[in-house]
Amino acid sequence: MDEIDEEFLMHMADVDFREARELADLASIAQDLGFVIEVLNRLVELLESDSEDRILVQSYWSAALVAYIRCFSAGKRLGLDETIFEGWDGAIEGHRFYKDLRDKHIAHSVNPFEQVVVGLALSSPASGRRQVEGVAMLSQKLISQEADGVRELDRLAKFARRKVVVRAKECENEVLQIGKTMPTEDLYSRVSLRTVAPGPEEAATPRN
Repeated sequence: MDEIDEEFLMHMADVDFREARELADLASIAQDLGFVIEVLNRLVELLESDSEDRILVQSYWSAALVAYIRCFSAGKRLGLDETIFEGWDGAIEGHRFYKDLRDKHIAHSVNPFEQVVVGLALSSPASGRRQVEGVAMLSQKLISQEADGVRELDRLAKFARRKVVVRAKECENEVLQIGKTMPTEDLYSRVSLRTVAPGPEEAATPRN
């Protein structure tokens, strides 16, 4: 492999102003929504093939639902708002349905979509004796929406991602225009742009 001549490498200056932070957040959200769309496409394929792999079906559905709603959660990162769906009949209601479903199906273990009931198993009345034979348990759990419900979430995710990409392009241009007004020598003196892999201790660090 040929060696790279560092003299000709482009320097990427780290900047931190509002428009740059917004662009970073939008890019992150677009990545999450892209993940959601890809996972839902794979889930539809599983459902339409009548897959018996319940673990994989539930994993895909849970991952997609959590990642989708995460895009609408405000915190350290900019969060989308449901008003992004204004103008599309029924979209806000659909979005709220999936948010409620995430809250019940994923976040809260006690809910109508996940039930376990316990009772006592009694001997058959026809046996001539009436007694307790053991413990009986019945359970049901929603592991995924059917294919049509999955496609509906996919449509919401694609719509939101298109909106995010449009705003990201606008924001990228704003960052560029601001950058062109900044002193060139100052930019070259800045630390080169980079990402830092988090250590294990970061898992316990509260978000700012």
